This record gives sequence, structure tokens and C-alpha cells, in this order.
Amino acid sequence: MAGSIRVLLADDHPLVLEGLRYRLEAQPGIELVGEASSGEELLSLAQALAPDVVVTDITMPGLSGLEACKVLHDTCPEIRVLVLTMHDNEEYIRRAVACGAAGYVLKDASAEQMVFALREVAGGRSHFGSGVSRVLLEEKQERLTPRETAILKLMFEGMSSRDIGEALSISTRTVESHRSNIYRKLNTNSLAGLFRYAMRHGLVELE
Repeated sequence: MAGSIRVLLADDHPLVLEGLRYRLEAQPGIELVGEASSGEELLSLAQALAPDVVVTDITMPGLSGLEACKVLHDTCPEIRVLVLTMHDNEEYIRRAVACGAAGYVLKDASAEQMVFALREVAGGRSHFGSGVSRVLLEEKQERLTPRETAILKLMFEGMSSRDIGEALSISTRTVESHRSNIYRKLNTNSLAGLFRYAMRHGLVELE
């Protein structure tokens, strides 16, 4: 991308904004054009300043950073949004992606990581940290059908394909086909991989 990347910062904590400004203003190719402390101010400044990238926190008074991200995605798709937050749980990550965020970086990222993320997002690409990428990879996996979920539960009860077929009134061959699909969809070739998925989704419990 030619020229400097014009960046608008948004966070409701003055010390955080000051820290971001300190980390980024000395970086070559980065131009800080404004600062906002609420979602409403973010939208107002974004419309007035037309930055290349908005760097926003999630939790802010009034309109949240994710709500503002959704508005920008719908009305000004040329403005890219990079979420910078302390929240690393799956729900926030998925919500950010659903709202149109082009990137998601945790606040403990180094200045170098931040600049790299800004350049990636400004260049039309997406950028997500390693922990975030894991969540997105799982989200992209195909979901199991109700029949496949039932078979997976019976597998963890120690039942053979023949036993599962009798329990569900289907052929052993059909059970084997479902088992193959389960391994493929969950991107694993081991029972341990299936067990981790089952534990994470509450399909099995440790006694």
C-alpha cells in the first residue's frame, strides 16, 4: 500500500490511548489521524477523517466497539477495522468476525506485532493472532449432523460399529461411513482428537 497508513484509535481508557499513541506514532508509515473514547465518537471521526484503519477496543460506553465495527462494515467497507482488546475468549472473537472485523489482536502484543497487523489489514488482508486463529479454524470445521453426533456418543460408550448399527437400526456399513465423515469433519485421525472435540462440546463427561 503506497503512502502512510492513516489510523484512527478508539478506546475509553486515556492511558491505553496514550500507550498506543506512544507505540505507533514513531513507526514509519503510520499516521495517527484521531482518537475516540466511545463508539459514537469513533463513527463520527471515521466519517470525518476517512482513515484507512480503525483500531478499536471492544468494551466502550454507549455504542460498543463491535457495534461500531458493524456500522462501518455496512456503511464504509473501505475502512478496515482492527480489534485490539484484552478479551481472548471464543465468543468475542466470533462476534468480531461476524461484525466485519479484518483483524483481532490482544493488548499484550508488541509494537512490531501491532504494526504488522496494521499493514496486513490496510493491505486488504486479515490478521489474527495464533490463539485467535485456532478458534477461527474450529469455526470453519464442518458441523456434525445429529446422526453423526449420536454415533460419536455411542463410540465413547465403547460400542462397535455393529453394536451402534443395531442400536440405531442402521447397517454396519452406514455406521462406518458416518465414522469416516466424523473423522474428516473434525480434521483428526485419532480417537483422542474426537475425545477433545466431544469434551469441548459437552458430548461426554468425565466421571
